[in-house]
Amino acid sequence: MLAQFVPVQHTNPPTTGDVSAPPRIEAMLRRACYDCHSNETRWPWYSRVAPISWLAAHEVELGRKEINFSQWDEYYAATRKRKLQWTERALRQEAMPPWSYRIVHPGARLTEADTAALEEWIESALATPSAQRSK
Repeated sequence: MLAQFVPVQHTNPPTTGDVSAPPRIEAMLRRACYDCHSNETRWPWYSRVAPISWLAAHEVELGRKEINFSQWDEYYAATRKRKLQWTERALRQEAMPPWSYRIVHPGARLTEADTAALEEWIESALATPSAQRSK
C-alpha cells in the first residue's frame, strides 16, 4: 500500500527528429517499438500502479538509451548505423519486442512478414546513408 506513494516519473520529452521510414514501416515501429524506444510512450493505467510502475519506467528508460527513434537526428551517422544493426540483430533473435511486452500488448507482435519488411528496410537504410536521416 505504501509503495503507491513512491513517485515514478512518466516523461515524454519533445521529439527532436523522428527516423525516416516508409508509412508501413513507420506504422510497425510505432505499434511495436515506440512505447519503449521513443519519446512518444503511451503510459497505460497499470504503469501508474506500484510496483509495475517502477518496472515500466525502468524499461522505457533502458529502451530509450538503447535506441530512441524520436531523437534520430541527434545520432551521428555511425551511431545510426550501429543502432540499425542492433535492431536487425534483435529482430533476428526475436528479442524485440520482448515477450513480457507482447503478453500485455498483443498488437505489438510482429508477423514473419512484418519482420521481413523491417529487415529489408534496415538493410536498405544501411546501404543508403541518406535513408538513415530523419524526415
